[in-house]
Amino acid sequence: MKSSKYNYIVEDGDGVVFYNGITHGSFRINHQNRHAYETIINHPDDNYESFKSFIDKMLIEGFVIDDNVSEEDLVMQKYAALKRSQDYTMMILPTYECNVRCWYCIQKHANMWLSDEDVERIKRRISKVLETEEIENFQISWFGGEPLLAYNRIVEISEWAIELCDKLNKKFYANITTNGTLLTKERIEKLRQLGVVHYQITIDGDKLTHDEIKVLGKNSAFDTSVANIAEIAKHTPCVLRFNYTKENLKPDLIISDMKSRLPEEIRKNIKFLIYKVWQENGEAVDLREVHRLANMAAEAGFQPSFECVGMCYSDQKYFDCIFPNGRIGKCDNADPNSTHVCGVVGDNGEIIWEKKNLSLLDVFDPEAKATECLECRYLPICWGPCPMKREPMLQKYGEVRCVYANKDKEISEYILNSYHNALYQKRAHAANNLSVLDCKE
Repeated sequence: MKSSKYNYIVEDGDGVVFYNGITHGSFRINHQNRHAYETIINHPDDNYESFKSFIDKMLIEGFVIDDNVSEEDLVMQKYAALKRSQDYTMMILPTYECNVRCWYCIQKHANMWLSDEDVERIKRRISKVLETEEIENFQISWFGGEPLLAYNRIVEISEWAIELCDKLNKKFYANITTNGTLLTKERIEKLRQLGVVHYQITIDGDKLTHDEIKVLGKNSAFDTSVANIAEIAKHTPCVLRFNYTKENLKPDLIISDMKSRLPEEIRKNIKFLIYKVWQENGEAVDLREVHRLANMAAEAGFQPSFECVGMCYSDQKYFDCIFPNGRIGKCDNADPNSTHVCGVVGDNGEIIWEKKNLSLLDVFDPEAKATECLECRYLPICWGPCPMKREPMLQKYGEVRCVYANKDKEISEYILNSYHNALYQKRAHAANNLSVLDCKE
């Protein structure tokens, strides 16, 4: 036996976290035991008789592997699984307009909407992929702008796609990212019928802070969105994404406002995603308050979750991003009029790229010359830069390079996030099982 070369040890307060990049297995111990555990994992054969049960567990978790196992093969197997070759995802931005204007939003809210001709192109593209590729599942991801401003387009395209998937015996489902203010009970029910199985809705702090950022005329954007989350979570999982800065990080007020509006019995369906606003300097944020917020959310029955690094969804084998002007790119953060968005749908549903699309090259493509990524010990966690970052690198340097200024520090933070996410998931699972047992009794 041998230890995995993708094992990491990360400082976490008064302890350390052991983490494996391939399996995402993890455990935490106190500092004084670190050397002993490290020695056992690094020399499993020498310690097997004394620590058989522990080493057997480490084999299952991937910290220890058999001598004949190739970790390069394991990495490629994991990579292939993440590429999801049996799934086709189309992200559709039906408009760039929005009914609220959050200061941190990356989108330029141009008066841009899908036309009837664009919708026909979308249908041709969907038909082309589903009819010619070995796809089992088709997903539409609605994004914007505020996609519900184009609610009729959502209904039109979804109904057509569902009919096609039924005809071709493909599974259809959808998700939507929305500010939640344009939902109604009728729309929530209709979207459920249209295959929406997942929502992401943002809050920007407690009620007062949220309503200062998302201004909704005479009504409270917070009350409107959270009331809709309460309706959604009766039957559909919902991510309640909290975008935090040092100013809006007020755990007591946030949890109090959510608890008063979201009944306890539905909270198990609500993932509380804690995400730093991209413009915020991480050094300015008190991480103790971030974790206090997460703990309070867990105690209230929500499932907290932190941002993690990993393969971008646009790196999936079959992924198209359709912009409100009908053009196609690989990343929803791109300017729809830029050279990054250089695809159009042809008459037969194929994508015609107006220039060589370098964002299609992944880190394993020889043309990407991503030697630094391929030799990096964090490869099965990071998978290299996202498509939007790879393209300018290839144009400027002729190769893909690491995006991290302090790789060890930044990846370590993501590892801790992943470790804490797993803990909260176990905690939520245990709580849900307990509630089921209580009901039976």
